[in-house]
Amino acid sequence: MFQNNNVLMYGLRNTSVNKFGNDQTGLISYKFDEYGFREGNNYKNNPSITFFGVSLLYGIGINTQEKFSNYFKNCWNFGLAGKYTEEEIIQNYQDFKKLQIDTKIVFVWRNSTYKKYLNELNDNNIVHCIPERSNMPNCVRLMNPIDYDISNTHWGPKTHNKFYKLLCNILK
Repeated sequence: MFQNNNVLMYGLRNTSVNKFGNDQTGLISYKFDEYGFREGNNYKNNPSITFFGVSLLYGIGINTQEKFSNYFKNCWNFGLAGKYTEEEIIQNYQDFKKLQIDTKIVFVWRNSTYKKYLNELNDNNIVHCIPERSNMPNCVRLMNPIDYDISNTHWGPKTHNKFYKLLCNILK
């Protein structure tokens, strides 16, 4: 595998915390795997879909099993949360590419900073989930929330479920 380029999350590998990122309620358990990503990745099997992105993908304020990526049978989720940069997301992706795993890639972006990476990440095998409408190929607009997480800052479980259904249609 590879090392998570987010120092904060990598430092929390193999631990659990009940407050992380924007969720300071103490009501959700955040378990970090051996690479510092949120629990749920089965590294024994190559993924059919691999996700990279922001705290929305990470699942701030919801239980692990409620994240939209967890509805997919065979995926890896490399969502970052807390203090992170888009450059760390890109570096994780570049390190992942070195593994040469044949997988569909989905990026989840929080703001328009994704635009500076589109030339580098312009591939028919990559889908970008972005916060605005776009006529660019392989871009999907993130939906407005129908509910909120426990910290009232991110999507809630119902929105994650609905977004999963939307992605299923796109990733066919």
